[in-house]
Amino acid sequence: MPDFIGSVVRLTGYRDRDLINTTMVSMLADWLAPLAISLYRSVGEPTDLRMLLQAGQQRGQPALRGDPPWAPLDALPAALDWPEHHGALVTGEPVLGVPTKRCDEAGAPALLNVFPIWMGQQRFGVVEVVSEKPLSDEQCKLVIGLLQVYRNHIGLLDYSEHDMLTGLLNRKTFDAQFAKGLGAVGRSSAGASCALWLGVIDIDHFKRVNDAFGHLIGDEVLLLVARLLRSAFRHGDRLYRFGGEEFVVVLRAEERAHAALAFERFRTRMETFAFPQVGPVTASAGFTRLRPLDIASGAFERADQAVYHAKQNGRNRVCCHELLVESGELTDTGKSGEIELF
Repeated sequence: MPDFIGSVVRLTGYRDRDLINTTMVSMLADWLAPLAISLYRSVGEPTDLRMLLQAGQQRGQPALRGDPPWAPLDALPAALDWPEHHGALVTGEPVLGVPTKRCDEAGAPALLNVFPIWMGQQRFGVVEVVSEKPLSDEQCKLVIGLLQVYRNHIGLLDYSEHDMLTGLLNRKTFDAQFAKGLGAVGRSSAGASCALWLGVIDIDHFKRVNDAFGHLIGDEVLLLVARLLRSAFRHGDRLYRFGGEEFVVVLRAEERAHAALAFERFRTRMETFAFPQVGPVTASAGFTRLRPLDIASGAFERADQAVYHAKQNGRNRVCCHELLVESGELTDTGKSGEIELF
């Protein structure tokens, strides 16, 4: 059996989630020698959980990354359609040794084993192991123990990457993800479907809320805005709180109009939401398409110019930087950065 301690040290030394997931799958494959192993994350609403593949490996092949995080929810398999996976998620207990239609190399029916991963009270996901014969008690203990290490490591990463008040990603994470290649898809200009858009959202007159109702009520407004953001955007869109009343969204959209609709959907929900004790609160948004050679500061500045224009022209509206440039209301400085980071 491979060195357990050394493998765990390597796993917990990584900070890149894709690398953590593929390493986790490879380690389990080395120890269990299964026909196949897959790591899934549960996404979507509790009443309609979907299974997003994080990494998978077939016997004799290297571990591969799974579904892209922006995969549409309705294109992902529903947990309810996979009874063993759903049962493990609901009960928090492994489902072991269920015969499947798949056969091993000798033609005998293979067995499905599903181990749940919980993060506190959240159903995080499952590990699926397809084996030739029932897993032993020692093998099950090994999987469960490693999943505890995986869960704790991911939990620590989540804590460092998220804003403590709203639970959204924080600015440090935005900078790190952008440097890693957040705009790399935007560089693939062969098709419009690859476009990434960055938007800045700023709550209108938020200082008045704090002055009139106090900072505790102000924090409650921020929490509710974060909830509205999650409901208005897709599970694969990235939501950040930059501090104060300022938020950033990075999303994929085929056309400018589609990106505008996403931000307008949030603006409308914000406008019509009744904030307890405070009443109506609105927000202004500005967005821009990510460009080749973009650096974080350049892309953010363009979106920030658009949101400033929105605030100067009545607030509670969505403005696109490129559209404002085309209409002559803004001047494009062309600031994207002098070096290629991706």
